Amino acid sequence: MVFSPLLIAALLPIAAQAANDWSKPCFGECNWDITSGTGSGTVRIAGPHAAVSDITPAAGWMIMDCDANTPDQDIRLVCQDPDKGCDHIYTNNAAGTLVRLPENCGSTPFALVTREWTHQDQSIPANKRSAIVRRDGSQPTVKGMSLATNWSLPSNGNVTLFLVGSSLPGAAGNFTVDPPTDGALSKRGLGSWLDKSLGELAKIHANFLGDFNKNVTASSPLNFEKDFPIFDKKIDCPQKGKVPAFSGEAKVDLEGKVDGTVNYGLAAAGSIIPPKLDEFGLFVGLDATITGTLGLGATLTGSISSGKIPIFETGIPGLDFPKILSVGPTFSVNVEATASLDANVDMDVDLSYDVKGMQLFFPPGSNSQAGKFTPGDSNVKLSASPNVTSHGQIAAHLIPSLAFGVSAIGGKVKATINLDLDADAAVDLSLTAGAKASTSTKGKDASAAFGGCVDITSGLNVNAGADADFFSLFKKGTSVPLFSHTFDLFKKCFGSSPARRAYTGRSARAALMARDTAVACPSSVLGSVASVVEQKVLGSSLKV
Repeated sequence: MVFSPLLIAALLPIAAQAANDWSKPCFGECNWDITSGTGSGTVRIAGPHAAVSDITPAAGWMIMDCDANTPDQDIRLVCQDPDKGCDHIYTNNAAGTLVRLPENCGSTPFALVTREWTHQDQSIPANKRSAIVRRDGSQPTVKGMSLATNWSLPSNGNVTLFLVGSSLPGAAGNFTVDPPTDGALSKRGLGSWLDKSLGELAKIHANFLGDFNKNVTASSPLNFEKDFPIFDKKIDCPQKGKVPAFSGEAKVDLEGKVDGTVNYGLAAAGSIIPPKLDEFGLFVGLDATITGTLGLGATLTGSISSGKIPIFETGIPGLDFPKILSVGPTFSVNVEATASLDANVDMDVDLSYDVKGMQLFFPPGSNSQAGKFTPGDSNVKLSASPNVTSHGQIAAHLIPSLAFGVSAIGGKVKATINLDLDADAAVDLSLTAGAKASTSTKGKDASAAFGGCVDITSGLNVNAGADADFFSLFKKGTSVPLFSHTFDLFKKCFGSSPARRAYTGRSARAALMARDTAVACPSSVLGSVASVVEQKVLGSSLKV
């Protein structure tokens, strides 16, 4: 891939030079890079000269026995080239030294040496003997080392870390992390480094996706489409007074669709020894289109409350700095419906929203949240029983969510950062029996006599939050509101003045929904439904 000069400039100073140089030993400080195809990033560690060392070929070592998939283990190794600095690990004592491991040894980039000794097994494999036996024919001593990833064990000194990662493979494939200088740190603190790193990372993502959108499918796709019955109850109602026997039903379904892409990045600062994060931040970039249709048909009365129902979940490629920090995102969809019914109602209301260029920074810092939230066209159809007294409310929610599970220091500290996009449709009915009136809309005329008011709305609420404490960086219940708006799709009062005054309005919605009445057969004749409204509401007519 050919990078434009503009993008290369944008990557500086974070990502222009190779970070993890396997030809140079990790004496006192070095970087380690993510090299998987699901993301990119680097972690930089630094400490006293005696606290950080290297057992890769760059430091003269050759490892003979090591399991590539095991973090804690005993290994055999030998000094292949003393001139490259094998003795560095003994600056203080091998035990207590954090060492960089070669790629084919262990499942982590670093490990803590807890014990070093002359190994009982002095044999050297035949395929490695020619590279190890010295010119005078002597064989170097085979050493044994115990490696651990419990960063709380005794060490030769504190080791700091600075970490930056991106979900876009290749967008910043060669990170170098420039920690703040002592002067900058004392004046502005780590928070300024974190805000700067996340801000630059967001620009890198925007430039990368903008420049290479035709060639790169780096953002993870978010795709969902399903027609889901939220609530469906049928009752064979016996004859009761003037109410004839009939088969009643109350049904709420939601046909939903989500199409979009997501990308994210993170930055963290603290220490690996002792294990602690002093700063952590997450950046999320999102583009999505949310559409759906709320459908309701009811010939029964009572209250419906479905609670939040999960209907879809899938994983998104994560980022993993083994035993240091990992992020595992998931995309899920939940639905929910509530209703208070006392009239025969049929309804279909469309949901339609376009989210472009949304940027979330969590926890919130100096970087501003961004994004454009645009409503689309919505078809509205409502039929209800005329000449009845009704105070009803119906609401349904389609809630796509992104959850970023964060695990630090080998899983000892965990939290989940959630991003919820709650799209809802709601209807408030306040109809009065005996009103003789008619109303017309730009769509189909209401042919029967209605009195009272009808209020049909749709809304979008976007919020981010955390479900647990994460070190002292953010607390359980931390919430960041990103966007909240209710759109009026149809609102009209008609009929006599008393009928209009009977309108309970949106303020009564909570009280209506607090009524906990089981769905049951009606106690009076509800009558056949007649059209109240059937029209298309243009998204361009809705004010954000």
